[in-house]
Amino acid sequence: MGTTLFEMLQELSAKLPGCLHTSVVDQDTGLALASVSESDPIDAAGADAYHSDLYRLTSLALEGMPMSQDVEGIVLSSEVGTFVSVPVEDTGYLWLVVTRKDTTVGFTQAIMRKNLARLGESLRGLVH
Repeated sequence: MGTTLFEMLQELSAKLPGCLHTSVVDQDTGLALASVSESDPIDAAGADAYHSDLYRLTSLALEGMPMSQDVEGIVLSSEVGTFVSVPVEDTGYLWLVVTRKDTTVGFTQAIMRKNLARLGESLRGLVH
C-alpha cells in the first residue's frame, strides 16, 4: 500500500528544518484534509482558513490585470515564521507549509517543488 497523505506530510515536515505546520487545505472552505502541526490545532486551523481566503482574494485581485490570473503560490513572512502556500494542480486544494523564520524561503520552496507531484497524486487518489 502507498503512503497516505498524512504520512507524506509527516515525512516532509521531518525533512524540512524548522517546520511548524504543514497541511493540505480545501481552497473554497479553508478546511484541512490532512495536517501535521507543532501548534495548537485551533491556531493551525486558523492559518489554514486564512490562506484559503488569501489565495481566493489574490486570484480576484489579479482579474482584469494584464498578467496571468493563476496564483502560483503565496509567501508571507512574520516575526515568527514564514508561510508558503501553493495550489495542488487539478484538485481544488492548497499545500501550506509554515516554518520558523530562520528556515530560508528558497529551501522550503525547493522541498515543496520536489514533492508537489507526489503529494498531488496522493491527494487525487483521495478526492477524485
